[in-house]
Formats: sequence, C-alpha cells, structure tokens
Amino acid sequence: MAWEIDLSGKAALVTGGTSGIGYAVARALSRAGAEVTVTARTAASLDAFETATPDGEIAALRLDVTNDLSIEEALDGVDRLDILVNNAGALLGQGAEFRPGPFANVVNVNLIGAMRMCHACLGKLAIAAGCIVNVGAAAGFSGSVEAPAHAASKAALVNLTKSLAAAWAHHRVRINAVVPGWIESAQSAVLRDDPERARALLERTPLRRFGAPDEVAAAALFLCSPAASYIAGAAIVVDGGYSAA
Repeated sequence: MAWEIDLSGKAALVTGGTSGIGYAVARALSRAGAEVTVTARTAASLDAFETATPDGEIAALRLDVTNDLSIEEALDGVDRLDILVNNAGALLGQGAEFRPGPFANVVNVNLIGAMRMCHACLGKLAIAAGCIVNVGAAAGFSGSVEAPAHAASKAALVNLTKSLAAAWAHHRVRINAVVPGWIESAQSAVLRDDPERARALLERTPLRRFGAPDEVAAAALFLCSPAASYIAGAAIVVDGGYSAA
C-alpha cells in the first residue's frame, strides 16, 4: 500500500535552506505540498540560490539567526507558519574551535540561534498547532577532536529539543530533531576526498557508505507530517549506524 505525505496548505520555514541538507529538506516539504521559504545569512548565498532555482517554487529571504533584529524583520513578512526547521549551522573545524572566540561564535549559531528562532516563531506555530524540527549532528554523540564547539552545540541542541518539547506541549507545538551522520555535502567534501580518513569512517559505519541529503530530508519530512502526530522530544539518527558501532 502506498503511503504519501500531504502537507498542502502548510507554510514552512527552513533556516540555512539554500544548500545541502537544508535545501533537501526544503525540496521534500515543497514536493509534499507545503509553501516553503528558505533563509540564508548572506546576499551571495541568496543570489546563488535564486540562480540555481529560477522556478520560484521555494521562496528565499535573508536572515541571520545570531541577530534578533534580522529575525524580527524577516518574520514580519511571514503571516502564517506551520513548520520551522532549524538547519542553519556553523562548523569551523581544523582546531579553530578550541579558541574561546570561535567556540562562542559556533555555539551562537548552532544552539542560541536555534533558540532565538524557536522563541520568535512560537506564537505563529502555536496558532497553527505546528511543529519544529532541529537539525543536530552525530558529532553531538561522539565528540570531535577537530570541532569541539560544533559537537558540544549539537549535543546541547538535542537536549534543548527535549526541553522545549516538554515545556511547549501545552502550546500544541511538537518539537523533534533529526541527527545526521556523515552526509555527502560541500561541508564533508574535504573529508570525503581524503582516502584514508574516508576509509576509516566507512569502516566504522555499518552501512559502509556516506548518506545523502535526501535521506535526512525524508526523516525530517516524516516528523513534520501527521504520521508523527504523537512524537515529541525525539531525535531520529540518520547516520548509517555510525553512532551504534
């Protein structure tokens, strides 16, 4: 029996949705019938997105999750919101995050930025009895010798998800997370292009391959759908078994 998710009439906002996992999530929501808007921090990212997606099926706007005024101005043009996907993220890697300044900057995007968006969108989501999906990372479970701020902030994001899911249930807003592992994206390109490091990761991954952005998007789409109406405070791990090995 075929199973189809229908989000017709729903309005969705995906932060950091002009590329990678965020864009895959935006496309999945759009294909399910939702009216989708993605955000990017820079004008250059918006220009590149609009050039690559000239059909206009997915709208785009500029929004910096670390700036309250930017969030307020962007949301002024959003009349209704059923779905919020907090995908905007930062990862410096190569040891840069061990310095306090860069560490704080990454946490400000990955964790505090998500909280800013949740708080700013709560009213609209409560009216619509909507949902939030936060995008974590497998490094939040295992740690990272190169990106401690990324790992720490993503671990905290999962716990923030659980906290808000319990605290805001009376607002009729469901909150969950998806936790990607090693996914084929521009962010992981350097790692995947290093045969030794890629081999080590794949040997630890039971499914023996990198994931695709669409596979993460499928989990996010499910959490946004009526099929997940009794799921709150969950973190669905999409990592090919990496965290279980």
